[in-house]
Amino acid sequence: MARLAGVSQSTVSYVLTGSRPISEATRTRVEDAIAKLDYHPNSGARTLRSRRSGVIGLMVPEADADDGVLMTFVATIAREARRFGYDILLVTAQEGAGGIRRVVSTGVCEGLVLMELDRIDERVAPVIESGLPFVTIGKPEEFPQGSVVDLDFEMLGQMVVERAVEEQCDRLLLFGAPGRKRSRNDVARFLAGVEQAAEEAELEVVLDAGALAEVPERALRLTLPTQRTALFGITGVRQVLFAMAATGALVDDTRLLIALSGQDLVDISPLLAAVPQVDPRRVEISELAVGELVRLLRTEGATPRITLVEPRWLEG
Repeated sequence: MARLAGVSQSTVSYVLTGSRPISEATRTRVEDAIAKLDYHPNSGARTLRSRRSGVIGLMVPEADADDGVLMTFVATIAREARRFGYDILLVTAQEGAGGIRRVVSTGVCEGLVLMELDRIDERVAPVIESGLPFVTIGKPEEFPQGSVVDLDFEMLGQMVVERAVEEQCDRLLLFGAPGRKRSRNDVARFLAGVEQAAEEAELEVVLDAGALAEVPERALRLTLPTQRTALFGITGVRQVLFAMAATGALVDDTRLLIALSGQDLVDISPLLAAVPQVDPRRVEISELAVGELVRLLRTEGATPRITLVEPRWLEG
């Protein structure tokens, strides 16, 4: 590996263990060599030599109807962690602060990644107490000790409102019960962006809390013959999409679905080509989160920082 990277064996060891700061260019050469040789460090042996476990703890939320979204994050984080020579230990969010304390007390993890945090989250305190480097995918209201990598949900809210106005919609219906989920950091930031932009544009906003399968019908009842209603949700996109397809609402000009989806909807059906689509960039966020944690682990004097990734439209 050292020969392939053009460095000394000790430099390879420093990159693998994070025991000394290494320049970015040298680290990249070593990591490329690791990938080419498909090298997998032995965590047990490395722990005995350096007291470093090579394990990152990942706290994941409870899976729901959109568990494909969760698996995108988990699979990408696991793959990216392996690229840097780390294994992943999964901890479920149901375990709460107690789960964090239990994992930290074992001394297994070198650092932590926390997903789907509330605005004020009990899990942050035990992580800070542990002294371990950590990254959150989500932006709680206060905590200066950890790094943040997440989608810019406030910008997302602004983009959705701007698109609804461009499409000459009279109102924006937000499905998935966002009004009941303001304790979640992503929903709170999204609604802040929506409400500010909607006030400036004088666009009516409806926070819908009903069954997802009935969203198209409720939107139709709100819409007068000369009006148009835009529909959007952070969660429940597939259920509403299928409900609109089943009722013919996708070709009804009175309702416009704006979809939050990392998968190009044209791959599902060419009939969905006209649906405006925002990419939540889940893969990039997962990769950035791992890279940020590795920076905190391996770079001497590294300080926490906030990285918000801009949403982007997928259509041409």
